[in-house]
Amino acid sequence: MADSEGKPILHINFGDITDQPLSLTGATPHRYRFLDGDALAHKSTLRVLEYEDLPSVPYAVISYVWRGLSTHPDEKSSLPNIHVTGAEGADPISVDVLRLVALAAEQHGCNLVWLDALCILQANEDDKAWQIQRMYDIYRSCQECIVAPGGLQRLVSLTEETSWASRAWTLQEAIAPPSVHCLFAWDRGDCYIQSNMFVEVKEIEKGVAAIAPLKSTLEMAMKGSGVSMHDRQGKKMELSSEDFKISIFGDMARDRPRVRELIDAMDMKGKTGMFTAIWRSSFMRAAKYPVDTVFSVMGIMGVTLDTSKFKNEDRLGATIALMQGILARGEHAEWLAIATKTLPNPKLSTLPVFPQVDAARRPILETKDGMKDIGDVMDSGWRLANTPKGMIRNDGYFRFSALSTSVKESNEETTSASVFNSDTTGTWEIAP
Repeated sequence: MADSEGKPILHINFGDITDQPLSLTGATPHRYRFLDGDALAHKSTLRVLEYEDLPSVPYAVISYVWRGLSTHPDEKSSLPNIHVTGAEGADPISVDVLRLVALAAEQHGCNLVWLDALCILQANEDDKAWQIQRMYDIYRSCQECIVAPGGLQRLVSLTEETSWASRAWTLQEAIAPPSVHCLFAWDRGDCYIQSNMFVEVKEIEKGVAAIAPLKSTLEMAMKGSGVSMHDRQGKKMELSSEDFKISIFGDMARDRPRVRELIDAMDMKGKTGMFTAIWRSSFMRAAKYPVDTVFSVMGIMGVTLDTSKFKNEDRLGATIALMQGILARGEHAEWLAIATKTLPNPKLSTLPVFPQVDAARRPILETKDGMKDIGDVMDSGWRLANTPKGMIRNDGYFRFSALSTSVKESNEETTSASVFNSDTTGTWEIAP
């Protein structure tokens, strides 16, 4: 860990930001960079600091989608937008949203903020690869993660749908940090949203924004409608609508398995079985480049891959390398049977076929009945116990040793201990 005094490499007043792409010309590759949160929140200044090591002082990180919800036509801000050199495919970044993120970070004792778009040299592939290898450490070592589900063009309300829960990188960003809060547009002040559980909503800026713990917000989203709202004194408040429900993580009629598995992964953090939830969640998410679905979870699984060895489309090669790294650490093959209703991958048969994306950039999966939304065909909420250890060959074959026995088809009733039933292949009995 480095000390708190970083090297300033950018200092620009909000009023001097233009539509021209911003470039960190004074930056040194292979360095950690952070935004000065105090300058953002209170001094109308965008200031970037560079460190040789992760700073020793508390810092916050941001989780968001690069392409989120656009601004409302009638919504105007007095603050400018930022465009970043090398990130031309991403949404412009609202300085006003960054200011609110900095205020939320400050509320959690953090005066430094890490944002990938501005803290990675987006036009420098070498720096980008170096940063990706260290991404898990950046998120794991933070004090707080601020989630902006709708992206950084504007804050979205709790009732607006976003794609945050279906994007690959947000999985790691939700699990690695020690504390995660969701930031959203809000004008009701401090309060509680309640059902059989409750979400504490804490105002960041009066009439503008608030935060709530991510996990309890996810759980409340799973609840759907039928919630109530109370102020800090316990007085019941009027909901914005009779059918008020939290939709910021998607439509639960469609996205429930995805959100359910994320909650499961958060519950299982640090426990045997967590990798199953991570594997399953990663298949329910999509990325611009297929290989990123692997890079985004390798740190959680204790593996650091050389990202320069894999092309953007090489999800297969990166997945095999990840499996090899996991097994080399003495871990179990927890990816087995993560999706029993899907077709097996023709090149890596211990996994399902890799997902594709539809026109809305949502993951879809090939089944025997055609292409379906992945949430409709992925299992969730369970795992195999005591999966084997072993090794993965470079061609993807899994080799392991385990006790086994011979079986044969049977016409007997399944009342005997030696007879068992399979839903797909009939009744079997242990052979003498």
